[in-house]
Amino acid sequence: MKTKVKSCCQKYWSLNNLKATLPCIKWIPQYRLKHFQCDLIAGLTVGLTVIPQGLAYARIAELPPQYGLYSAFMGCFVYCFLGTSKDITLGPTAIMSLMTADFAHTPVKDDATYAILLTLVGGLIQLAMGLFKLGFLVNFISFPVINGFTSAAAITIAVSQIKHNFLNKHIQQLNCL
Repeated sequence: MKTKVKSCCQKYWSLNNLKATLPCIKWIPQYRLKHFQCDLIAGLTVGLTVIPQGLAYARIAELPPQYGLYSAFMGCFVYCFLGTSKDITLGPTAIMSLMTADFAHTPVKDDATYAILLTLVGGLIQLAMGLFKLGFLVNFISFPVINGFTSAAAITIAVSQIKHNFLNKHIQQLNCL
């Protein structure tokens, strides 16, 4: 029994497995000052992009705007250490915001307690799936299902924004008459 535990620990807590889990261990020793200028420009570009995006996603999720900014930047900070792809989109998405809006309704105005709880539970589930290496399960979701879900979410978001943007203007004009 003791040898099984020892071999299991050596397998999962080896240096190679640690490098696979934390990719920053590989690139930090080779990082030079010339890379900093490119990273600074890229960071500013991403930062200026996610500010309005985070505000819009907070509105879709029916949360105060500061929570959209928190969610936009926290993904970038975590990805600095755990990220493995330089071409991936991080942070909130329209679909996540829409689903959060359905769950996060509270009787108190601007209360984000349920949204924070949802984020915690979602993060714990993702952490557990990462530790148990269950990423292969995504391969079983068919492409038409993903496309249908994305299209339905886009239509739902568009219709929900028509209610806020166009109808309010017409109602205000009618009240002025």
